[in-house]
Amino acid sequence: MPDNLWPVLGVGALVVAGIFVVFVPGAEKVNALDGLRFVIARWFHSLVWVLLAASFFMRGTAHETMREWANPVAMLGGLAYVVYIVTFMQVK
Repeated sequence: MPDNLWPVLGVGALVVAGIFVVFVPGAEKVNALDGLRFVIARWFHSLVWVLLAASFFMRGTAHETMREWANPVAMLGGLAYVVYIVTFMQVK
């Protein structure tokens, strides 16, 4: 993939993260939660997209160490997504 495409994907992922900051799927049920379940159901979907954006930006840099850390950051986003989905499915 061309190196100049990574920042575009990063910006796109940040836009999606911003959408999920404003739009909350199942907002009534999510807002009724408390504690850690509320934090996960409310914010983890946006967190997933922020982590993916970070991974995309890291891939587009010339710094070798940053590119090496791009995959672990993306995997952390995947783990956050699993936690979000499991929690969200319990809400519905």
